[in-house]
Amino acid sequence: MAISDKFISADSHVVEPLDLWTKRMTGAWRERAPHFMEGKDADYMIVEGIPPVQGADLMAGMMEDKLKGRTLDRSKNHFKDVRPESIDPKLRLGDQDLDNIRAEVLYPNYALMLYGAPDPDYKRECCRAYNDWLIEFCSVAPDRYVGVAMLPTSGPIQWAVKEAERVRKAGIKSVIIPSCQPKIPYWDPYYQPLWAALQDNDMILSFHNAATEEPVRQDLPLLPLVMDLKMVGQIRTLAGILSSGVPGAYPRLKFVVVEGGIGWVAAAVRLLDHLWEDHRGWIEPHLDEPPSFYCKRQFYFTFEDDKAGLLTRSLLNVDHLMWGSDYPHTEGTFPRSREQIARDFVELPEAETRKIVLDNAAQLYGL
Repeated sequence: MAISDKFISADSHVVEPLDLWTKRMTGAWRERAPHFMEGKDADYMIVEGIPPVQGADLMAGMMEDKLKGRTLDRSKNHFKDVRPESIDPKLRLGDQDLDNIRAEVLYPNYALMLYGAPDPDYKRECCRAYNDWLIEFCSVAPDRYVGVAMLPTSGPIQWAVKEAERVRKAGIKSVIIPSCQPKIPYWDPYYQPLWAALQDNDMILSFHNAATEEPVRQDLPLLPLVMDLKMVGQIRTLAGILSSGVPGAYPRLKFVVVEGGIGWVAAAVRLLDHLWEDHRGWIEPHLDEPPSFYCKRQFYFTFEDDKAGLLTRSLLNVDHLMWGSDYPHTEGTFPRSREQIARDFVELPEAETRKIVLDNAAQLYGL
């Protein structure tokens, strides 16, 4: 495809307003609401039950530095440095045009940390407030903003079922639950009402790195921290859900593994197949088919900068690979997505490039 054609980013993020939860959580919840605190060297997100999170480190702070070619130091980000276009849904359309983007699938940003909170009732209220705000955000340009809502888990599963049905009626068709290794494993009967509801309502289930029930390791240096979240965590996610028996029991349920890259997928799935071939007679849960069967049929994967992964595409389902800019994170491809795609896809046939940067996401999300 011509690089002048528009792309769809299958992995982008909102930047939540600083008063999202303090404004939308009511009664006694308002006093416990997630909020933000300005620090001397950095700013923080305060969530009940987990250590303060260096909040501004998670988003497009210092984006102006990136645009001007200056060195980035994410450890000294402040909320005042956030790019205004990443917050305002009307201004953001201009950044989409600047980066050749037709539409974006929008994941939480700071809100990903909420899954680490230990109180199920608290998480439920936080997710409800976030989803209400997200619905309003996406309503500004529903053909260009595809919101991904947060489902509360660890409490009664009917909470998640009802929230999925509520946001579906509001036009949201994609949701996330905790990734990596949740405290209640994916094969537990606890989830069965949710799997059935998502399949019946034609909803897409996503797993985004950092949306874990274990607080993010703030003590790790940046490079091993990001590797642990993006790749190692998503390998655990994929292995857990592929071996759960859920894809076989719910064959119309679609899964998206987000922002983990794709270079590891073929190797991980081949190892799972190898183990299944040797041990399928006794492993539980029982799988009628090898893990690769369910992976190619029901799983989608996103990446932003992974030429190595593109070289393994013949081992995967090319119709289920989706590029994303990771806007507005500084490690994403904005505002040079054209150049990134031109470099990474130079050896791919035009038809495959078009699928991965446009058509696959358009078909999955009904754009």
